[in-house]
Amino acid sequence: MRYLTLRRLASSSLLLLALLLGLTGPTAHAQAPAWQRAVAASGDVSLVQATVADASGNIYVAGSFEGTLGLGAVSLMSAGGPDIFVAKWSTATNAFVWAQRAGGTAYDRAVAVAVSGSNVYLTGYFQNTGTFGSTTMQAPGSSNALFVAKLTDAGSSGSFGWAVTGGNLNGGTTSVAVSGTSVYVAGSVWGTANYGTTTLTSLGTSDAFVAKLTDAGNSGAFVWAQRCGGPGGDAATSVVANGSSVYLTGGFYNTADFGTTNLTSVGGGDVFVAKLTDAGATGNFVWAQRAGSTATTTDLIAGVAVNGSNLYVTGNIGGTADFGATTLNSPSSVGGDAYVAKLVDAGPTGSFAWAVMATGPRFTAPRAVAVSGANVYVSGYFIGSSTFGGTTLTTTTGSDYDVFLTSVPDAGTSGSFAWALKAGGANDDRADGLAISGGSVYVGGTVAPPASFGSLAIATPTANAVGSLASVRDVALPTRPAAELAGFSLAPNPAHAAATVLLPAMPGAVAATLTLRDALGRAVRTQQVPLLATGTTAEIALAGLAPGLYRVQVQAGGQQASRVLVVE
Repeated sequence: MRYLTLRRLASSSLLLLALLLGLTGPTAHAQAPAWQRAVAASGDVSLVQATVADASGNIYVAGSFEGTLGLGAVSLMSAGGPDIFVAKWSTATNAFVWAQRAGGTAYDRAVAVAVSGSNVYLTGYFQNTGTFGSTTMQAPGSSNALFVAKLTDAGSSGSFGWAVTGGNLNGGTTSVAVSGTSVYVAGSVWGTANYGTTTLTSLGTSDAFVAKLTDAGNSGAFVWAQRCGGPGGDAATSVVANGSSVYLTGGFYNTADFGTTNLTSVGGGDVFVAKLTDAGATGNFVWAQRAGSTATTTDLIAGVAVNGSNLYVTGNIGGTADFGATTLNSPSSVGGDAYVAKLVDAGPTGSFAWAVMATGPRFTAPRAVAVSGANVYVSGYFIGSSTFGGTTLTTTTGSDYDVFLTSVPDAGTSGSFAWALKAGGANDDRADGLAISGGSVYVGGTVAPPASFGSLAIATPTANAVGSLASVRDVALPTRPAAELAGFSLAPNPAHAAATVLLPAMPGAVAATLTLRDALGRAVRTQQVPLLATGTTAEIALAGLAPGLYRVQVQAGGQQASRVLVVE
């Protein structure tokens, strides 16, 4: 009964922690990594809706729970119906450090989490009365009210700082992002809703919106809000921020306006990616791009990740769909195939660079996307079988969902599936969140034991769906950011017989070690290069190597960085 309740909540209770191995090129596929860690939450029904990593490598998970929730030595008790929770996982100790609950006696839920320094931001909704630390808010009537809340992570403990509500009865959030002291939330508005002093009114059944709050330390307040959409039912699914650039994704029907940009769908419902510029007191749309199929089914977009000027989105399509100049032909007539696509933000315009598709006879649902350098990861759930490039996954049973995790390295003008993993058991299991920390990828979702992550078993004495945590090491991910060695580059790329490495001047270092690794992380070339005060060039011989995707790593003194190299 508890498990059926969880399914009706339409999200997933657990955390999968996954670190992925291997890169592969256009003509070769890497061997999938193995799950290395698997732990489970205890207690009654719980869901992990969102997962995020901070700069120190800690992982934060957020969602909802009923009754008791045990996360290692940390435990929480709900006040009535489902309550909100947020928890911190330490990758140094491989244990939960602290957890906090919020909400009231009715139905409360966190749907997204973001982090900046020691500040953790939550959004979601609550009913009736919601308590967030020392702040208590009243929802109008008995309907849902959105909230945005801040916690401060003090290391071994976390506490709520402030919480605000907005949207009245007619607005709900789906995503949160942060850039400095600016916090952005996105979702849907139907009818008229207030966000601070800004009132938004939808043109049709519902419109998408994005709103900005400013974190003043001990308080937070809405600054501006923008709606977009048209006469149909429109919604925003995710938001990310990069400096003053704010990117919004969602779906729309018929026609939709994004400031002065108007989009028209070609099928039943299309997806959009839009950019706004935050000018402080106002936010203005810069560009918007549509994608989708000519089928009468609704195309979906589930998540977006940003890395510099590159954006990565994932979702579902059915029929023949266009992503800029790329056309994907889905055999599904019900919008059951998954896509991953890249866009490039050129400033005043944005355009699709590539798109790839995973197919299956039934349904594959991506839920989250994350990126580190050229390493793009997507997680979600599927039923039956699903093919990711050269890898086909099959669910434990033909009637229940299993978790999937896949790697899609970005080669610049193209992308391809490198490998895919599954996890789960005989009941519904799914993944809803994704974060990258150092050399690990963390996936949040829900499993119903007994379930397995490769050779690692999740088995609890309860029939409830429970949270879990699993990991696998991906040697393709650098453990330090490439920005520590600005000026390191490769040319040509793609390369044939040789590639030239350009190294910047590195005061205090007299030599650098160059290592070329294959898709499995194995060193296939290693050489020492003397460093010059004005910068250094070195050549890496590629003769005899199989075509595919490799990684060039450089180590000099206390600095290191890596770049993807395509060998043709």
